[in-house]
Amino acid sequence: MHLLTAGDSWTFGSEVRDPELPQSVSDWDPENNEYRIPRIWPSLLANKLGCNDHSNISYPASSNDRIVRHTISWITEHYLHDKKDTSDLFVVVGFTSPERKDFYYRDPVETNQHGWTTIWPNQTNHEYHQRGMQAFFDNYRMYLWNEEEYTNRYVQQVTQLQNFFTVHGIKHYFFQAFYNVDETGIRQWVDSNYINSENKKMLVGESDPRWYFHYNNQPDGWIWDQVDSERFYGKEQAPHTCHSFITQQGHDKVITGMHPNAHGHALWADELYRCIKDLV
Repeated sequence: MHLLTAGDSWTFGSEVRDPELPQSVSDWDPENNEYRIPRIWPSLLANKLGCNDHSNISYPASSNDRIVRHTISWITEHYLHDKKDTSDLFVVVGFTSPERKDFYYRDPVETNQHGWTTIWPNQTNHEYHQRGMQAFFDNYRMYLWNEEEYTNRYVQQVTQLQNFFTVHGIKHYFFQAFYNVDETGIRQWVDSNYINSENKKMLVGESDPRWYFHYNNQPDGWIWDQVDSERFYGKEQAPHTCHSFITQQGHDKVITGMHPNAHGHALWADELYRCIKDLV
């Protein structure tokens, strides 16, 4: 079996660092790979599952946009393009904060400067150095960053990836790394503040075309219900996240800085194995 893992720094293994290395060597430096990789939950889980192959395509500071995009691209390149059988593939995805968002940036002057960039609206101390990006970020944060948008975008991303896996017969499991988006919270936003708001319906009226295109295309109780509870950790009961599970042992025992330490990764690998051993 081939295990594919995707996520952000919590899956990459940020801050799992060899204490013998000089301080100038960062945790994501290749010099730290020999220490970091065997100690993080993707490698530990692969060993528990007896996987022949394991690919970890996670990267620190990733958005869910990037996680979904890279997961689909990797599977397309390594399996679907050559019509390879997907029955030996198992994918574990650790979603991150839905507030992070990707844009494809292209410099209008230096046209060779382009590529995907991630913005973090909840962090105002981060500076964007691409031409025009800081002004764009400031305006995005002021006018377009809100819980209605990013919560609903998150629900769409989860269901998009689940549907992709289902169509191609790919076994999978999801979890949230640290952002607690429990079912009640999501349902509240999807049902009340998006396209089902009675106040918004009253404002436009049923005769207005926007009634159908913006308010009447209800997610039928709903989009979040389409997410398989058996394949999403903590969807229906606590603990809801990797963070909330491992910190039951005591925050200082499992977290270094802002990420799981080797002990935290070992605990999470054991918990994931318990959840998915009958799904593989």
